Amino acid sequence: MDKKPVERAPRIPLDVEVNCNGNKFVYSKNISASGIALISDTSMEPGQFVQLKFFLPGIGREIKAHCKIVRTAAVSENFHEIGASFWDIEDEDKELLEKFFN
Repeated sequence: MDKKPVERAPRIPLDVEVNCNGNKFVYSKNISASGIALISDTSMEPGQFVQLKFFLPGIGREIKAHCKIVRTAAVSENFHEIGASFWDIEDEDKELLEKFFN
């Protein structure tokens, strides 16, 4: 039986400030319907859960999402790229994400 690889959702470049766990700010690199890539000066562990809050361009309301860290990689001596999968997100915020992608 042939298994197809899971397709990644299309990603859109996104450079916005993201509030992480209510007190730390990181920056986004890109976003998809299933997650967000972040740039941070501190590493995060895969499997860790974080709460993110951010604004999308053209959307006047803050998006709130609980995310699971799925990958982390050093991109320089001082910065890490972190992949976060949307784990728990309100329906209204999902709709705003869909609006942003359309």
